[in-house]
Amino acid sequence: MPRDRFATRAVILESAAAIVAAEGVAGIGVNSLAEAARCDKVLIYRYFGGLDGVLSALGAERMIWPRVGLGEDGSEGDESLAEAVETLLLEEWAALSGGTLLLASAGAELVEGGASLGVATSMQREELHGRMIVALREKHRIPPYVDLPALLELLSAALTLFALRAAHAPGSRRAGSRAAPTPAFDPATPEGWRRVEKMVAAVTRALLDDSGR
Repeated sequence: MPRDRFATRAVILESAAAIVAAEGVAGIGVNSLAEAARCDKVLIYRYFGGLDGVLSALGAERMIWPRVGLGEDGSEGDESLAEAVETLLLEEWAALSGGTLLLASAGAELVEGGASLGVATSMQREELHGRMIVALREKHRIPPYVDLPALLELLSAALTLFALRAAHAPGSRRAGSRAAPTPAFDPATPEGWRRVEKMVAAVTRALLDDSGR
């Protein structure tokens, strides 16, 4: 274990990220973190003030919400507002579904003991969604009857929940076992994924395409 303060601190944060990604916030504790980082747990208190400090630092120093946005190469010039919003939301959903630390951080907002990381996740999401809205307003006319920030948060929250549900679906259900109950909608399956994509497109186009109004 390196004795340098900054190297030790970095190892602790890296170990914390790995534990949270693998087991969620519920799986991390001072003892398990010290073991994973191969350090004395007193260093966790010395450098971070305890587990909450570790989670706060993790949220402040790591990407824990997907950084998606409008392209900067001008390729989206012919894209409609509805298509742009759809693309942003589905990119965010795909990143959450594929990023274990991102998804675990989103889940931290909903579980006891995850307050520090959950607050940081909320702050990153708010900042990045704010940037999306500014970019969309610069490139597109927003229909006067649409509350774009509320719409973005509503659909993003739904997609985040679907990603969490899919991640925690029992293995038998993921595999399509005949013994498992068949839900009316299962976001853990390819069919469920396609249905969500289809409905996101339908909702955004119904609300944001005002060409016929």
